[in-house]
Amino acid sequence: MTAEKPIIEFEGVGIRFGSLQVHHDLNFRIFPGENVTLLGPSGVGKTLILKMIAGLLRPTSGRVLVRGEDLSNLEEEELCAVRAHIGMVFQGAALFDSLTVYENIAYPLRERGLKSEDQIRQIVAERLEVIGLPGIEKKLPSELSGGQKKRVGLARALASSPEIMLFDEPTTGLDPTAIRLIDELIVKLQNQYSITSVAVTHDIQSAGRISQRWLLIHAGTVVADGPAKQIAAQNQDVIDFISGNWRGEITLT
Repeated sequence: MTAEKPIIEFEGVGIRFGSLQVHHDLNFRIFPGENVTLLGPSGVGKTLILKMIAGLLRPTSGRVLVRGEDLSNLEEEELCAVRAHIGMVFQGAALFDSLTVYENIAYPLRERGLKSEDQIRQIVAERLEVIGLPGIEKKLPSELSGGQKKRVGLARALASSPEIMLFDEPTTGLDPTAIRLIDELIVKLQNQYSITSVAVTHDIQSAGRISQRWLLIHAGTVVADGPAKQIAAQNQDVIDFISGNWRGEITLT
């Protein structure tokens, strides 16, 4: 893996909002095909990291590189080209309430204008098959359960065949059965499409199922980084965090 180029790289990244310094020295590299979970107390800016990877936020200092591109040097049109390789599943699924399931999944494809309607129809059907919800194209989000909405959000993120998937609390608000179903689906997608994934979750069991590597974020930097099973057993910061004995000071509320 060391000979391979990272697909995501943070070099001394800091981000500030006015007088509030959230991150000051984030350093990590993620390689193609890796599945990584960002852990840390609420409010330490884990979702901000996802937004920086997607080019939705620019760091105040340091560099964020995605697919070898330094995002801080790109114009909006160039950023859009990078985002075409990234799928993001938001915490609340973020479906358009007034659009059918079909129209929600077709939306990013139509926005880019690179596929015919026949191709879009085929892609939507294929993605619904992959998430285990074939035949619901005509339903509105209001007719779906919370778990089904999350799965449709996954299908929409997959529509453009991304190389990178970003998951922001993908199982929040779901019951244990739905959580396991979403986790199994994420793993299936990782294996089926060889996707690089970065997830934010507070569910430790879920983190263990969907990723082999964990990064623990605290006080604006990475305080632990390694194979999930190894650091869960050997790193005291991680042990304290997952056991509920964390006493670290939260940097952002």
